[in-house]
Amino acid sequence: MKDLLSGAGEILRRLEEEGGEAVIVGGMVRDLLCGFPPCDADIASDAPLPVLASLFPSGRILGPEGMQVFLLPFGEGHCEVFPFPRGGLRDDLARRDFTVNALALRRTGEVEGSRRALADIAARVIRFNGPGAERLAEDPLRALRLARFAAVLPGFVPDPGAIRECREARPSLERCAPERVGREIRLGLEGNSRIFLETVKACGLLDVLFPGMPSREFDFSRLCRIQEGLAREGAPLEVRAAALFPVPGGRPSRSDDGPSRAEETLLAWKWSARSASEAAELARQRRLPLEAPDPERTAALLEARGTPFMDSLFLLSRQYCAGEHHFRRWSENRALYVSMAVRALRNDVLPSGAEIMKKFSLAPGPLIGELADAVKLRRLHPGLGSKEDAFRFLETLLRQNRNP
Repeated sequence: MKDLLSGAGEILRRLEEEGGEAVIVGGMVRDLLCGFPPCDADIASDAPLPVLASLFPSGRILGPEGMQVFLLPFGEGHCEVFPFPRGGLRDDLARRDFTVNALALRRTGEVEGSRRALADIAARVIRFNGPGAERLAEDPLRALRLARFAAVLPGFVPDPGAIRECREARPSLERCAPERVGREIRLGLEGNSRIFLETVKACGLLDVLFPGMPSREFDFSRLCRIQEGLAREGAPLEVRAAALFPVPGGRPSRSDDGPSRAEETLLAWKWSARSASEAAELARQRRLPLEAPDPERTAALLEARGTPFMDSLFLLSRQYCAGEHHFRRWSENRALYVSMAVRALRNDVLPSGAEIMKKFSLAPGPLIGELADAVKLRRLHPGLGSKEDAFRFLETLLRQNRNP
């Protein structure tokens, strides 16, 4: 906190020396007052953007005309400097989304803001800053931000009136850029994902964001328990996302509808292709650890996706265990996977492409790569303890291919 605060204070000092007004605003003030470690600093100032660029050459101007900000990196975080609206600081605070974000901190240590904002900080309440209908009309994404803040701010709860205003306003998230929607969902899931989903549902946004998600109270409660378990285990974001796309009734599906929908949805929210693909594949494979052990399928998945993916898969599937039968299957499959993961470290038993060509008098070509891939997969099973074993396996494979 000290480095970030001192860095922000230095920016305020430089701007004040130039004869301008500058204050720390928004989330950093909220976090400081709550005792949370702030990650980034936001500053509002009357300094024109060209002046900021000349004072801080390492920064840059971002955003379209009329909505530009000055981004200044320092330390492990960054600082965004916003120009005051026409009405100055008072107007800036009045336009902010929630009361707990409508606060400013001067270099003198004075906190600026309404008594309501300070009271909500003390009570840990997330309330719209003014009429909720107006705030949502300005930016419908604020309904989703309400859920996100409830999930990431420890001890904070949404004001019941704010939830009611969201339900009544029916904010159209289609008006919001997909990447903004995706960012709020990502941050919400990385926090307390159960609280995030419960607040999204309370605001009437569940069907809008996650079509096909179970809406019956029993099924939704089960999904929330799964999310709570994943959060408790420190599950990666992709694992939590994979659990969002069950079929009605809450049971994982053997069909590809849910996983395909997951990948399409996450890509539409501008999540990375890697995260979208991994979440979809986790959803697609999540019943594997709960079924009768299938060494061929497990080996193929381990070879294709690697151990981090497999660990995520077992973490996800464990949350779906319902009774002794599932736990027994999970344990059997986990033991199978661990044995394969250990064998995967035996690279010393793998012949190189050159060794394969020399041993079997083969010319360079696609066949060499196919044989190398086949022996890599085979080493995950028992019985391949040396290069001699690998050559015997390849000899059998070549003989079978020549005599189908």
